[in-house]
Amino acid sequence: MLLNRWQSTLQNAVSFTGKGLHSGRVVHMTVSPAPVHTGIVFLRTDIPHSKPIAAHADQITCTALCTKLGQGAQSIATIEHLMAAFAGLGISNALVHVDAPEVPIMDGSSSEFVRTFIRTGLLEQAAPAKAYRLKRSFLLEEGDKHLRLEPSESQRIKCSIDFKSRVIGSQSIDYRESLESFLTIADARTFCHLSDVQSMHEKGLALGGGLDNAVVVTEFGVLNETGLRVHDEFVRHKLLDLIGDFSLLGAPLLCEIYAYKSGHGLHAKALTALLAQKDLYLEEFYPTVKDVGFDSGFSKVQPALAPLAHYA
Repeated sequence: MLLNRWQSTLQNAVSFTGKGLHSGRVVHMTVSPAPVHTGIVFLRTDIPHSKPIAAHADQITCTALCTKLGQGAQSIATIEHLMAAFAGLGISNALVHVDAPEVPIMDGSSSEFVRTFIRTGLLEQAAPAKAYRLKRSFLLEEGDKHLRLEPSESQRIKCSIDFKSRVIGSQSIDYRESLESFLTIADARTFCHLSDVQSMHEKGLALGGGLDNAVVVTEFGVLNETGLRVHDEFVRHKLLDLIGDFSLLGAPLLCEIYAYKSGHGLHAKALTALLAQKDLYLEEFYPTVKDVGFDSGFSKVQPALAPLAHYA
């Protein structure tokens, strides 16, 4: 949700190959530059005459352990980590060609996408970037879970989780939007409890999951030999998911978000409610130099190469 003055895209096309987290099949994906006002658009190359699938909240059709856009064969799932990479780097326009029903999971985080996008370079485009301001408070509750949004002139997210597992437990993170802050969470991996794996498999989910693309937790610790990347990797990943899901508004949102035990389902409901009452909640505007604090999104991406060194 990086706030840019100008729209941006990639300098060149880049490709990724990896497993689908839920399908288990090998996925080939190419992300290409796109003209201004394109947005992020998915195309299924394995389906003849595939129709474009816009990365927008009105296309969400499923939120079971991932975010899915589109219907039936004309759909794409597990988009949240890729969308977080686009949002965190402020990439406005891209075409994503995928030969499978879902985006490759890579290592379970956004790090490979982020690293590759920065290496190929971003192109600032000759069109202003749109953003939203939240006009009034918004609250969505579901049992003990909630999402609360408050008007603000900056982007801030307070994300909290509370799991029964003593290994995960309660964690919170206070995130203020910047490229530097995003890089601190981009390599946080998805996670699950070992006891849930069988039930997920029975539902046809997580068939491609493993220790190479997820943190697997038991009652006694973490199964991954290298352990956690940071002590609060669990809440950092939940924050990463939230950033990816909220990018489906189609533009950055200036507000403070307080998320407690939220997930893809709650995110989708919040986005749907905001867009259904857009005049009530959202004010469209175009950031100025004063708003973003710098003259271009691209100028801020270049210094990020050094912090990314630990991903290599």
